[in-house]
Amino acid sequence: MKAPRADHVVCGRVLAAATPSGLQVVEAVGIAMGRVVSAGTRREVTDAAARNARVTDAGRAAVVPGLHDSHLHLAALARARTQVSLDGAADGVEVIARLTSALGTHRPTEWVIGRGWSDAQFATLDPGQLDEAMGERLGFLASHDGHSAWASRAALRLGGIHGGLDDPAGGRIERDASGEPTGILREAAIDLVAGLVPETRGEALAPALEAILREMAALGICGATEAGDYTAGAGTGPYAALGDSFSTLAGLAGSIDGRLRLNIGFPAGAISNAAQLGLRTGDPLGQWATLRAGWAKVYADGALGSGTAALHEPADCGRRDAGILRVPREQLTRLAVLARPAGIGLAVHAIGDRAITTVLDGLAASPTRAAGVPSDRVEHVQLLRADDAPRFASLGVVASIQPVHAAVDRDMVEACWGGRQDRAYAWRTLVNGGAGLVAGSDAPVESVNPWLGMFAALHRRLPADGRPDWRAGEALTLPEALAAYMTAPAQLIGATDEGHLRPGARADLAVLDTDLDVLLAADERLAGVRSNLTLVDGRETPLG
Repeated sequence: MKAPRADHVVCGRVLAAATPSGLQVVEAVGIAMGRVVSAGTRREVTDAAARNARVTDAGRAAVVPGLHDSHLHLAALARARTQVSLDGAADGVEVIARLTSALGTHRPTEWVIGRGWSDAQFATLDPGQLDEAMGERLGFLASHDGHSAWASRAALRLGGIHGGLDDPAGGRIERDASGEPTGILREAAIDLVAGLVPETRGEALAPALEAILREMAALGICGATEAGDYTAGAGTGPYAALGDSFSTLAGLAGSIDGRLRLNIGFPAGAISNAAQLGLRTGDPLGQWATLRAGWAKVYADGALGSGTAALHEPADCGRRDAGILRVPREQLTRLAVLARPAGIGLAVHAIGDRAITTVLDGLAASPTRAAGVPSDRVEHVQLLRADDAPRFASLGVVASIQPVHAAVDRDMVEACWGGRQDRAYAWRTLVNGGAGLVAGSDAPVESVNPWLGMFAALHRRLPADGRPDWRAGEALTLPEALAAYMTAPAQLIGATDEGHLRPGARADLAVLDTDLDVLLAADERLAGVRSNLTLVDGRETPLG
């Protein structure tokens, strides 16, 4: 069948495809019926187009395939706009000031919900200062990394947490010298209170989601993978059995469809529920054109910032323990046994080297994936033993990385992972071992800006950091970084018509506000790149 003639021609310095080995650049692409139908020189494409075709002339500006954020928490990112933000607070005093300010906007019986604090901030507080500020109000503050939370004394009582309560499996209740809870909950202990906290959903969340979608489009993001929850509780609506994030985003599908190509993850505890609904990883979700079922999420350990990443050897700072391993190898294998016949891939959060070894051991003992089932993923991969690097390729497991974490966490790594720093964020080691990489942001933990992430992938520092690139031997090249945000996420689910702008591809693209040479220079200007025009399936999406 002959391809239709283009009714929209986009000219510029067009990055038709990015692969780890190189970049393919053309002068123009022609679009018809939501797909790229031609690519080549400006004259070739315009001559082949319909007589009255619309022409977008970007001059020397870069035109790129739409970027895909392979790990974010979209529902949480939208909700963060409705909560007290503690990110960037200088110390505990500023945390209390922000919290006190928020109390004036809440009714006395209303929960005060926030996120973004760090252990370093809380270390500057005297015991009880947060409770003094809160009084008898219900309060719940998630940490910056999401692996710890602080609950007010009223919230602790509501959750049945007291000095005589044992730590739950896979979690820890922090206690003072007398054994009484301090309010800080780690990992699975968070669940004792989190399930009681009211969440913003439905139409109440729609304005914040709209703002996020516009911001993502203005960054050239055309696709994303929602990482999903770790528990199947708190879901609502037709997809309640798949957890909070899945059901919340599915409930707002009409706002998302056609604007973002979204894979929505769900908790591993809901694999059987997903199978009963006939959902397979990568398959379309109901009537929606750009929404798909994602991966089943598992938490194998915690995080560096909370001191709960599972390590082979204890950390050198804080508690000097080896973290919390939340899922043993045998449980990973049991989950894979459930997921394989259902056509569902696993996405396993693993930050510490012991967690990564455990996950790979569990997957090695699992049944072989059938053809067409997307690869399992290990999320974050922040500390890696050299012997484990080649196992990703041999097991067909993809490493899902968030480059900005390396830039933000470099000082913590140097302080806490002594003697192991060369194995932190070991992306070059993974690539050399044959692993496939996809990249994302982990928003709202960090900025959703993919260009900041790309800069971090290349330099392992923030643009404003005056220090040299950090442990640059593990950095990615520009083609590798671009591929991790473009072609690799599409390949992961077998979508051969996504992530590039060759003929036949879906017309997901961004006309950037900068020359292609700026992208190729990959210097500090990279983090400031924005999109002047973003298309999904050839249709313009609103920018914000």
